[in-house]
Amino acid sequence: MILAAAPLAASAQPSASGDWDSPIGRLRIEQQGDAVTGTLLAPRGPCAFRAGDEVLRGTMVDDSLAGRFRVCLAGKGCAAEEWGSALLVVGPDKLAGAVHLRARRCRAPLGRSGGVALERARGPAEAAPAARRTSTPALKAKARAILRDGAAWLHEGNFEKARERFLEAIEVAPDVPEAYNGVGVTYKSRNQHEEALHWYKKSLAVDPDFGDAYYNMACVYALAGERTLALRYLQIAAMNGYATAEGIDEDSDLASLRGSREYRALRDRM
Repeated sequence: MILAAAPLAASAQPSASGDWDSPIGRLRIEQQGDAVTGTLLAPRGPCAFRAGDEVLRGTMVDDSLAGRFRVCLAGKGCAAEEWGSALLVVGPDKLAGAVHLRARRCRAPLGRSGGVALERARGPAEAAPAARRTSTPALKAKARAILRDGAAWLHEGNFEKARERFLEAIEVAPDVPEAYNGVGVTYKSRNQHEEALHWYKKSLAVDPDFGDAYYNMACVYALAGERTLALRYLQIAAMNGYATAEGIDEDSDLASLRGSREYRALRDRM
């Protein structure tokens, strides 16, 4: 018997409007309906952009902002700047996601895999955003040992015990994204898709370069029949090397997407 996909419960769409600190300075985002634009208020960092320059444009679906983000480039033979394809998860105090650049050999003020995080602005525009607190190497090593134990429980199918260990790892080192992702996997394994998404998004808030979360979110949205969102996250996963054509063709979670033109086009670009 084939069970119909259970739709995710509707939730209040968060607003991206407001002032945000980014790697290129403080910008003001304005959202009207689903349309989103962002202009610089106080440039900062390596890019020679000016106040008033537009640096973000996109559209919202649920709590996902898809569009383009403007960054400067450095490196031999590189253009001065590029509007990269961006996908950001919108939270109350953070926009976290990834930007894909065509000029992959060029340097940009982004994470190692295009990750980018914007923090809701606090304090004067001229002040640099507060540095993120990171756990000591010893605490991270302890957390990863707990994660390995959680993964073993997960492999045995004991999702509740695995979740206990992943949550314990978060208590030890709250900046290890694999722990949040692991919690999400335990919920997804129980078909609790909303909870799974909640924890995948937490992993991106901790580290927007953590690629597994983009793919995992695509799978959950596909299972729930949310094709637009599934394709958005699958696209960013593919563009940044987190998915392969062979892998997505064999993943039963993505079966609902395979008949679509968008899926075929995405697969052909891999």
